[in-house]
Amino acid sequence: MSINQGERFSNDRYLTMNQVSRTLGTTLIDDIWKEVLQYRNAFMSTLSLRTVERNRLKVVLTPKISDRMNQLDRRMTRIQTKINELSLSPHYDNQLKTLLNKDILKTVANSYGITFNEAIVSQLINNSISVLTPREMFLNDYYRGLELVVTSQWLSFDEKIIAEIGRLFNAPPLNNYIYRTTENKTSRQIALINYIHQHVPTNQITDMVGDLIKFVNESELPTIVLSAVIIFYLDYIKPFETHSEIIAILLAKSFLAQRELAFLAPFINFELLLERFKENRDEIFNEVKKSSDLTYFIDLLINILNESLEAVEGHVNQVLTHEIEAEKHVEDPVEEVVLEEPSPTDLFSHALAEEKKAAKPIPVYVPKEGAIILPKEETVVRVSPQEANLGISDLPPQLSENDILRLERHLRESDPSLSKAESFFYARHCTMGKYYTINDFKEVTGCAYETARTSMDHLANSGYYRKEKFKNKFIYTPNKKA
Repeated sequence: MSINQGERFSNDRYLTMNQVSRTLGTTLIDDIWKEVLQYRNAFMSTLSLRTVERNRLKVVLTPKISDRMNQLDRRMTRIQTKINELSLSPHYDNQLKTLLNKDILKTVANSYGITFNEAIVSQLINNSISVLTPREMFLNDYYRGLELVVTSQWLSFDEKIIAEIGRLFNAPPLNNYIYRTTENKTSRQIALINYIHQHVPTNQITDMVGDLIKFVNESELPTIVLSAVIIFYLDYIKPFETHSEIIAILLAKSFLAQRELAFLAPFINFELLLERFKENRDEIFNEVKKSSDLTYFIDLLINILNESLEAVEGHVNQVLTHEIEAEKHVEDPVEEVVLEEPSPTDLFSHALAEEKKAAKPIPVYVPKEGAIILPKEETVVRVSPQEANLGISDLPPQLSENDILRLERHLRESDPSLSKAESFFYARHCTMGKYYTINDFKEVTGCAYETARTSMDHLANSGYYRKEKFKNKFIYTPNKKA
């Protein structure tokens, strides 16, 4: 059976025409390249964002590329949870953040030819530096940018945050106009008659920044795709006089923080694009500008994300190991003695015991590893809201676990379109007047962000929730169902 050349050169690696030619060792690939483009057209989405030449950007999400992104999404959620757990201990939180910040700042230093001193990391974190060289001042500005990434989880992706990060590396303008006013010229632009613009002319900057903001806030493309859009398009616009490339990276991290990844986002080493992967980045950016196909960059970014997450996970496990070792030195608690239940002495008791052993468990939906499981109800003293002196007097009624399981089963039997995860979530999150998010679904069921988004949209389209926009995210509130 012949191999589909389009699938071969578009899944595990998304190759350019030149790369296909080099792989095959021949320049006679016109028919093969037609087959590649034909395969890609089946998975292509055209974006509203345009180049200076008015060509619309496009992305090609083949099954393998989509699968790679879903795996990354689940991995990021898992690591985010671990970092969040370690942050509860000030000692281990500081230890981890020192290791992670060191990796990022070292990459930045290497990118700009700055001699890196590991001691400076702790001083930056503790804000204990009194005198800095001009080059160390640049690292200090970058660290402040990483701090801004964390706080941006409460902000919207808009011009205000672009300006705030931009001002870290650019002198405040004399007027209210924050963007560059000088043109970026390159030898390629001067030499060619019908050249491809490497960057956006100054008179188009404001409009194209506005287009980017509108697109990111309205698009339902996967998170990794939108991160790639931010990094490429802002670097392409070059809105600031200097350092637009690192401002674009910090903005992509801010966007991830707004997508419920605030603990992890600062430490994703997108900065590798400016260091070890700089040649690949420059070559691919030129290809994207020529072909308008952003998938070439998405493919590179997936590889960088995998490498970066490998390093982050290594540091997390290193700190967790130290924590476990430290716990071993804590005196073990007194072992609880559990008395064995006496064997039944009469036939009736014996029959009941045998029936109990033989009883088959009722199959229920079990969330994936990493999901948040609500603890079983404990025996507590019940008081009214008035007696508890709460600020709110009316609390919603709470179903018992048996009622929830009955409702979950009823949903699956009455609506076969619902998945087990959707019925599991809705049965526990259907209080009128309450609002739920995609991240709630992700945490409760332990699935990837994109799976959670698709599931919540399906529940909304099926009439279970009403979908509303609130600031920079969607929220879902239950509808009255018969």
